[in-house]
Amino acid sequence: MFKALITSFVLLLGICFSLYETSNVADHSIFFTRDENIYDVIKKDKSFKVGLLFFIANSIDYIRRRMQTGEYIVHYNETAISVLQKVFNGNNITHKITIPEGLTTQMIVEILNKNDLLMGEIKEIPEEGSIMPSTYFYKFHDTKESIIIKMKNQMTQIISRIQRQNSTNLSMKEILILASIIEKEVKLEEELELVSSVFHNRLRKKMRLQSCPTVIYSISNGYGKINRKLTKEDTSFKGPFNTYRVAGLPPTPICCPGEKAINAAMNPKHTNFLYFVLSPDYKHHYFSIDYKTHNKRKKAIANTTNSN
Repeated sequence: MFKALITSFVLLLGICFSLYETSNVADHSIFFTRDENIYDVIKKDKSFKVGLLFFIANSIDYIRRRMQTGEYIVHYNETAISVLQKVFNGNNITHKITIPEGLTTQMIVEILNKNDLLMGEIKEIPEEGSIMPSTYFYKFHDTKESIIIKMKNQMTQIISRIQRQNSTNLSMKEILILASIIEKEVKLEEELELVSSVFHNRLRKKMRLQSCPTVIYSISNGYGKINRKLTKEDTSFKGPFNTYRVAGLPPTPICCPGEKAINAAMNPKHTNFLYFVLSPDYKHHYFSIDYKTHNKRKKAIANTTNSN
């Protein structure tokens, strides 16, 4: 009888100790997946010397089946019961990923496929311009494909919300194509509607857009980036995306534009500008209404660049 009491007391003492055993390492994350034993995760992590509570929890079917997978933060000096409660309640970490405007779908897929916290792999490149650049939230074990779905849904929702603001005679498909070109051309947000006005004026006069980003998209096989300057040979070939040779808009967007660029494509400023050229410091553009003025500015910028 006495031995049984002693054994029960020691067992109770051990359980009490395990409840309040604390982490002895700096703040960090642990990753708990569906096919793992929580006790094995803690042993491998070495954040708790004994981890008896996690062994007990894993041994109780009711608790084990209700533990939720995910990434959990373990704070220095945090108790075992606190960590176990997080896993039981699913209080796992939420991450965010920001996809900037102007990337092609190939670039975005590349970014997502390199993310080690997201599961799976995106094998099919989405249609260009079909996904919305923005900040998206996810948790460990979410899939890469789920982020693409969120981005597609976001684009659909935004187009549905703003399409009535279209003040042009272009269709929404054409607006997205033009917005993608504007996105790649503009350095300053306040120039979005000005650059839009240039392209709208050119389309109205049936002038070629002569946009370098469309050529880059073509010669990079849809990647949207090259590691050199464009040459005359690049702009002289006749292809559907070479707006130096082909009139009108390209057949598809050349990147994924943001909402502001889409709005600018739908609502250009009312100007007579037909030309623009990038400043020597690559920070803004100079706008002109005639080729003579435009050409003078181009020569002046070239001389400034060469002298530096």
